[in-house]
Amino acid sequence: MQLFDIHCHILPGVDDGSRNLETSLDMIDIAYSEGTRKIILTPHYILGKNTYEYEELDQKYEALKQAVAETGKFPDLELYLGNEILYEEGIVQRLREGKIHTMNGTKYVLVEYNIRTPFSEILHSIDELTQARFWPIIAHVERYQALEDHLDRIDELLDRGTLLQMNISSVEGGFLNENKRWCRKLVKKGCITFFGTDAHNTDSRAPYVQEYSKWIEKKCSSDAAWMLNEAAQYIVDGKYIE
Repeated sequence: MQLFDIHCHILPGVDDGSRNLETSLDMIDIAYSEGTRKIILTPHYILGKNTYEYEELDQKYEALKQAVAETGKFPDLELYLGNEILYEEGIVQRLREGKIHTMNGTKYVLVEYNIRTPFSEILHSIDELTQARFWPIIAHVERYQALEDHLDRIDELLDRGTLLQMNISSVEGGFLNENKRWCRKLVKKGCITFFGTDAHNTDSRAPYVQEYSKWIEKKCSSDAAWMLNEAAQYIVDGKYIE
């Protein structure tokens, strides 16, 4: 089954992901061979640390799309642009000012936290984002210590309209996550709306999906297509997920 990858670091030369165009094209080659046909590029946005401006990111995005087209190897690949935003005070104001990329220019925002962020701060961020009329998606939700093995806290986030993204490799105990049992529990209970690869390179964090999607399809057969592909279309279309 195809994955609509909503979280990756394939855009070259902007963060700790792909360093150059050649690497980006190699990553796309891997993703395409794995069956991925739609990708949202989500370079990190960290206040005070970014070395790019909004318009520069647009230019790099257009340049990558052009390079992909010129290869002639990926005729049905669709690329979109967003940011993975590290939440801290001041982020929402910059979102309001249009200085940070939302997901394909919609109200959806992909937000991450430091691994040890307290639950109270996560809740505060969600409230601030939703009050500003953004639709938050928590990136790699399985990583945060305040949420791990706390299904009640996950439920509280879901009750507030938060959507949750998991790195697809985590169902087998992926990068920075060894609690495979917790990840699988979240998936089987229907807490996860989206998957992404969070790919950064072509080796240790490459955009492989097939070995992980098999478990999802087996254990969540009725919901697999929704989580792996269909829900993400709502993001790029700007449609609210109830």
